[in-house]
Amino acid sequence: MSKVVILGGAGGMGSMAIKDLVLNKRFSEIVIADINIEAANQIVQEINSDLVSTASINVTDRKELIQLLSDTSIVINFVGPFYRFAPMIIEACMEAKTNYVDICDDYDAAEEILKMDKRVKDAGITVLTGMGTSPGITNILVKMGMDQLDETEEVETIWVMGESETGSAILYHVFHGGTGLVPGYSEGKQTMIKPFQEEGSLVVEFPEPLGKVKVYDVGHPEPITIPHFYPEVKRVTNKGALLPSKIVDNFKKLFDLGFGSTTPINVNGTDIAPRDFAVRFLQENPELLAVGESNGLGGLKVIVKGKKEGKDLGFVYTTVSSEPTAASVAIPAVVGAELIKDGKVDSIGVIAPEVLNPMDVFDYLGSRKSVNEASVSSGLIIDMILDDGSIQSIKKGRPLTSFSRSLPLQ
Repeated sequence: MSKVVILGGAGGMGSMAIKDLVLNKRFSEIVIADINIEAANQIVQEINSDLVSTASINVTDRKELIQLLSDTSIVINFVGPFYRFAPMIIEACMEAKTNYVDICDDYDAAEEILKMDKRVKDAGITVLTGMGTSPGITNILVKMGMDQLDETEEVETIWVMGESETGSAILYHVFHGGTGLVPGYSEGKQTMIKPFQEEGSLVVEFPEPLGKVKVYDVGHPEPITIPHFYPEVKRVTNKGALLPSKIVDNFKKLFDLGFGSTTPINVNGTDIAPRDFAVRFLQENPELLAVGESNGLGGLKVIVKGKKEGKDLGFVYTTVSSEPTAASVAIPAVVGAELIKDGKVDSIGVIAPEVLNPMDVFDYLGSRKSVNEASVSSGLIIDMILDDGSIQSIKKGRPLTSFSRSLPLQ
C-alpha cells in the first residue's frame, strides 16, 4: 500500500478518480490536492473515508508543489489544459522523484513530454502520459491489435463523446484541438492537417442505438505517441465527434469566426483573447452545448491493419457505453497508477499507454468495483478484416436494444 496524490482532485474527473480509489482501496492514503480547497473538503465529507485527506495547491507554485509531492509515490494529474500545466508539473515530479500519470489529450503537450524522456530517466521515475479514454484505451486497443500482427502498417483511432461537458479545461482542449493546423501521421512521417473539415471526415457505424456518426480529424496525441514508440507504423489517425452533431456545427462556426485565436484584442481598454472569451461565454450559456436530443451514449472504434504470415490482416475494436465521460477518462488513469505501484510497469522514463501490457490493463479494469453500476455497455466487440477484405466476427458485444434513444444526457 502507498500514497497517491490527485492533482485537480476536486474537479469532475478528479473526484471520480477519488471515488474509484476509495471503493477499490489499492492505496493506503489518497490526497485530494486542488486550488479549490472548499470543494476538496466537501468531497471528503461526502465520501467519509479515513483514507482521504486534502491539500490546497496551486500547481504553478513550483516550491509548494515539490513539497507536496516529496513524500508521495505517485501523482495522478487532472489539471488541464495540459498544454499549459503538464510539463511544469512533470518538472516538479522529477525534482521530487515522484512517478506521474495524466490524461493528457493535447498533441503539443504530448510532444513536449516525450522530449523530456532523458531527464525523466535520469530522475529515475516513470511518466505515463495520456492514460484516459482517447488517448488511453484507444492506445491499449492499438497495442492489442499490434500484438496479433507480424507487421503493423495503419492505425485509426476514433472517439465519440455523447455527453456535454462545460468544464474550462475540456472547452480549452476542444478549441486547442480544433484550431489552426494539427499533426497527423501518413506515409511514415508527420503531416499537418486542418481539423474538423469535411475533407477527411468519415461516417463510422457503431452498434445501435448509437448508430452512424460523422467523425472529423482533431488534434490529439495518438498520431504523436504511437509512431514515436512504433516507428514502423506508416499511418496513424485520430478522428472524433461530439453528440448531438449540432454541437460540432456550433464549434465549427466559432472556429471559422476566429474564436479559437489566442491573440488578445483590446476591448474597452482590456486585452482578452477570443478563445478565453469563447470558453467563458459557453460556460455562461451551456444550452449551446445541449442542443438537440442525445441519449448520452459514447463510443470508441480502433482499426489496426498490417500483415500476418505475409497476408493482409486487420482488427477492429468497438465499444459503446453510457458511462459518464468523467468515469471513462478518470478510471484508466487510476489503473495506470496502480500498475506502476504494483510493479507491472518496469520502464522508467516517458511512456504512453501503448507501451503497457493490454491484458494487465483490462484485468485491472475488469476486476474492480464499479462506481457506475447503472451504466450500460456493449463490452468490447472484436472483428477481423481478412485478406480478401471480408469481416469475420471474433467477439460479439452485448446488445443495447433496450437502451432508448430518448434518454437524456447522463
